[in-house]
Amino acid sequence: MPHTHAHTKAEAIHEALEEFTVAHAHTPDTHEKARVVSDAVKQWEHEEVELLHAEKQFA
Repeated sequence: MPHTHAHTKAEAIHEALEEFTVAHAHTPDTHEKARVVSDAVKQWEHEEVELLHAEKQFA
């Protein structure tokens, strides 16, 4: 999953669902949506941790 660069978790989820719709030419069903949301949250949280570590490193 690509970096989200989203400012909020909600924004990351919204972007991921839009990307899925474009890539697959349909809106995700319930199971697909759950997977997309889960993956987006994991990626966003991972990026937030990376940002925190980078900020501490330069502080």
